[in-house]
Amino acid sequence: MAILRRLRLHHWITALLLVLLSLVILAMLGAWLLLHGNLPRTAGRLDLPVLDAPVEVARDAHGIPTIRAENTRDAYLALGFVHAQDRFQQMEFMRRLGEGRLAEVIGEGAVGTDRWSRTLGLHRRAQQSYRALGDEARAALDAYAAGVNAWLRRRDSWLPPPLTLLDVRPEPWTPADSLVWQRLMAFRLAGNWQDEAARARMIGAGLPPERVAELWHETQGVAVSEPVTMPQPVREAALPPPPPAELAATLASNAWTVAPARSATGGALLANDPHLGYQTPILWYLARLETPQWQVSGATVPGVPFHLIGHNGRIGWGITTTHADTKDLFVETVTGDGTTYLAPDGPRPFETREEVIEVRGGEPVTLTVRETRHGPVVTDLRGMAGVADGTEVLALAATGLMDGDRTAEAIMRLNRAGNRAEFLKAMRLFHAPMQNVFFATTDGDTGFISAGRVPVRKAGDGRVPVPGADGSHDWTGFVTFEDLPQAFAPASGTLLNANNRVVGDDYPHLITAHWPPPWRALRGEALLAGRDAHTVDDMIAMQHDMRSTMAETLVPVLLGALPASPDTVEARRLLEAWDGTMDPDRPEPLILSAWLPRIEKALTADELGDRAGDWRENGERFIAAVLSSRDTWWCDRKDTDVSESCGDILDRSLNNALADLRDRHGENMNDWRWGEVHEAALDNRLYGRIPLIGGWFNLRPEMGGGNHTLLRAGYWNGGENGRFDAVHGAGLRMVLDMADPGASRFIIATGQSENPLSDHYADQMPLWSRGATLRLDGEPASVLRLEP
Repeated sequence: MAILRRLRLHHWITALLLVLLSLVILAMLGAWLLLHGNLPRTAGRLDLPVLDAPVEVARDAHGIPTIRAENTRDAYLALGFVHAQDRFQQMEFMRRLGEGRLAEVIGEGAVGTDRWSRTLGLHRRAQQSYRALGDEARAALDAYAAGVNAWLRRRDSWLPPPLTLLDVRPEPWTPADSLVWQRLMAFRLAGNWQDEAARARMIGAGLPPERVAELWHETQGVAVSEPVTMPQPVREAALPPPPPAELAATLASNAWTVAPARSATGGALLANDPHLGYQTPILWYLARLETPQWQVSGATVPGVPFHLIGHNGRIGWGITTTHADTKDLFVETVTGDGTTYLAPDGPRPFETREEVIEVRGGEPVTLTVRETRHGPVVTDLRGMAGVADGTEVLALAATGLMDGDRTAEAIMRLNRAGNRAEFLKAMRLFHAPMQNVFFATTDGDTGFISAGRVPVRKAGDGRVPVPGADGSHDWTGFVTFEDLPQAFAPASGTLLNANNRVVGDDYPHLITAHWPPPWRALRGEALLAGRDAHTVDDMIAMQHDMRSTMAETLVPVLLGALPASPDTVEARRLLEAWDGTMDPDRPEPLILSAWLPRIEKALTADELGDRAGDWRENGERFIAAVLSSRDTWWCDRKDTDVSESCGDILDRSLNNALADLRDRHGENMNDWRWGEVHEAALDNRLYGRIPLIGGWFNLRPEMGGGNHTLLRAGYWNGGENGRFDAVHGAGLRMVLDMADPGASRFIIATGQSENPLSDHYADQMPLWSRGATLRLDGEPASVLRLEP
């Protein structure tokens, strides 16, 4: 009987395993069918009644389309159709992020993100932007939306599987859905308001103001040790929470121009690689548009009709982030029963609106949004606060939240510009986010302007929250267009920006009190100065340069203060001989990257306490300043009576780092490899989270470079888990040769398609990771004819 029971149990287990296997196979087959059904039609003919005339969509071997249309309307309409073919899932989630409607499809985990988007009113403000645009820009947005909607009605393929499985029924695309991306980027590309809140928390917790200034290494019109003056104390409860990851600031890019006199081709050169968060698919989508009146080639964003980066055969353009301080937190004094707040002319009522967030699988969330004359009350993101008389809330003033924004029209006009005068005319309409926009023309002109609204303040320098009630720190206007940082046809023949300071000490206006470190810029300027005549290949090589000026500068300072120790002899020997190149096959980048966060933590842990997480800076300049000064305040521990020197901190931090690295990589330091723990985290945010098989959809090439190299490969985690994976860098690279614009080079980090079954899901990644590029004028591999 026992044998019989065991046989029966065995049969039941076998049957159960067969059932489970069958279910897995059926699920995989169903997923394959959904993915296969989502592949777009790229050859033959399709009827598209909304067109005025036939349009040809010729895709090359990498799926990059050239759209040939007989008129402007049809060109933008066809681009909307093609974007939807290849990236509608990305477009749908982008507009839901801007609308604050992610929780409708994702569930409760997205409510926090939706609360932020609704509080900021991003989609409402995008609708207002549409009304502020000129007729031509509105017509282009209308045409693009018509193309997206033509795909939704006529679909040549199924909806992307996640939308099908989540039962998402997309609403018609609107022009505001395209414009909300710019509002999102205006918020993402200026994060200084978070630093305002962090400084307020630190000062409120008792950290001396002059020490707070040292943490940020202030650089324009502010001495490093100058105290951060708080006009009034701010309660902890009044400070806003940090934004969700989807809205967090990500700030970096490289761009430079070379005049014909310094170019081996005889034409002006322009290189640009904007740095944003890594993901699959990457943000960018390459495309060419041609009409009898105009043409444009380069990088678009699915959901947006205009080329953000590229050329039109006469002028090329690229962008970097200025890091301007275009956001301020205003402390508003609540009066009465909480329905009013103080203004210079007396109490004013809050502007309020009710927002209802639908939640998949849960109850709706009702949100009351309050706004003051300065902007939305971000304190309310913690829950309704400041209802008692005399308490305060914080309102966010931001150029990216203002009415009358015509940035989209500026980009459209830039796409059609042909010379410096037309470039500048377009840039006058560029409002937010403030960007350094570079150009080069076929007649050899080069230049840049830091375009956008820069607030002029009655008082204050934007470093801390300021009073809102008395008007003492209000914005009085904006820096005039003529006074914005700009330069043209420099005598040196080159211009470069890598998010470094764009103004001198004599510049009369405050752009920001805190500029990012100049490490990438110093390296780029040295490379540009090192040749009399540059080629396109030289420009591409610069974009992949892995030498860190930060490491060259900081390592001697570290080693000079490091006590001699037998346990660190080998590491010291390697670092002393190292030239700072973040080579993926070398151990030195790994040693330094493991050492630095431990130094930073040891210097600040007892001073900042639970405020350490508020400090979002890369701390290399802070470390260098501490070690170079004779001030031991940061080095000496405050939580014990034991005296500790900076040398003690360096020695202990390095020994801890080496012990961890030996545990993970073995005793022989020469076998340690930076690339082994430094991969580009090109993860798919939907498919990549599927249990067991999610890793198949993620792209993880090894990388050199780091936070401060021209080959930007930024990491944030400090290596606590032994990994330093790059999560931020150049998802797009472009090099233009204005002597022959058609021969210009482009590459994106992933591929044109978001569909994992597509040949173009990841076909550019191997080229991108090894430094190769593509031309956009290749032979067509397929041709689709769209017929009215």
